[in-house]
Amino acid sequence: MNEKFLDKTQLRIGLFVMLDLPWMSHPFLTNNFKIRNQRQLSILRQLDIEQVKVDLDRSEAFSEEELAEAVPENTTDPADDSQDDLQSTLWAEKNERIQRLKQRRSRLNQCAKSYVQKVGLARKLMAHLRSSPAQAAEEAGELVDSMVGELTEDAETTVQLVNLKHQDENSYNHAINVSALALVLGRKLGLEQGQLRLLGQGGLFHDLGHLKIPAQILMKKEPLIEPERRFYEQHPRYGAEIARQIGTLPVGVIEIIAKHHEHLDGSGYPGGLRANDIGLLTRILTVVNRYDNLCNGFGGERGLSPHQAVSRMYSKERQCYDPKVLTTFITNLGVYPPGTVVRLNDERIAVVISINADDLLKPNVLVYSDEIPAEEALVLDLIEEGTGIRESLHRSELTQTQIEYLNLSDKLSYYFQGARSGSGR
Repeated sequence: MNEKFLDKTQLRIGLFVMLDLPWMSHPFLTNNFKIRNQRQLSILRQLDIEQVKVDLDRSEAFSEEELAEAVPENTTDPADDSQDDLQSTLWAEKNERIQRLKQRRSRLNQCAKSYVQKVGLARKLMAHLRSSPAQAAEEAGELVDSMVGELTEDAETTVQLVNLKHQDENSYNHAINVSALALVLGRKLGLEQGQLRLLGQGGLFHDLGHLKIPAQILMKKEPLIEPERRFYEQHPRYGAEIARQIGTLPVGVIEIIAKHHEHLDGSGYPGGLRANDIGLLTRILTVVNRYDNLCNGFGGERGLSPHQAVSRMYSKERQCYDPKVLTTFITNLGVYPPGTVVRLNDERIAVVISINADDLLKPNVLVYSDEIPAEEALVLDLIEEGTGIRESLHRSELTQTQIEYLNLSDKLSYYFQGARSGSGR
């Protein structure tokens, strides 16, 4: 970046300024912006600073000679209101924006609360599987019914990153992640409530066969050796056997459990089945399960960023999946899926919280700032901001301070929000 400091008397319309001030100490909506009119210039000169940093790469072209000259204050602009009135207007706009930010943070907290509640219910019903399998199946139906109810009460629903300060890394989180992603995708594909119910239960129980896999295999940090891999690849078959023994799970759920690692090209396991033997609900579950495993890592594989995960699924693995299911899934997640760490055009670091259906290139993001407390972090709509994303980043490129501020856990979690509780726009 081509940056330099100028005396505030040298500021002029067309310069891109970067204010080194607390956000609440000035009336502008952002700290970094291009000066577009005399009103902004006049207020900048009233701030309690002598010099201002400017980014010449994002400014209009000025010669060194022009920048060195002081610019006289324009006090004769007939369209210029009094500075007091102007500042009052800007502060009113800023306070309105602060209220929208609070509403967005409230919705994020509400989404996280729903997710934690669902994980707790999943943990409870899984604990009942051995002692009272019929009760566990009934509880699973109730849990999925509540999720389907939340999903269908709004016309539009988007996937939402759940930002938790403390997150257990366990199969219950994976089960809720997969169920939530599958339900949103199923809704986008036009499934009826009965099908959504089967799909949601399939998401909860798809890894039921893990009960017969030794913990040293499931928890192994290194890649599985061949005998371990062959044993692990039997877990869909084991899961279907357990599901049949429960006696109350629908046939459609058992089919999802048995086939959720099968691929349309025959490269999956345990049966090497092909397209004609794999139903739509299983095809949906296969896509979202693979995505969550790629993002969160499994079997010694390092987790990918969400952006990397969808890129890999489309560029290297798309022959494995139903084309319509995969395309709908990627479209629903956006170019930068929730959980993707990004650098904005103004150089700020952020994490994507949810997509914007109006522009997939401009999602809603949680922004890192060393001036704003983490609990009051800005949650911005990039359409509203008039800015965009310069590049996606891997969390390894961030400092520990940035990782902690953005609550970037090693594991990603997802839930969903409807239009009435979603973007806040």
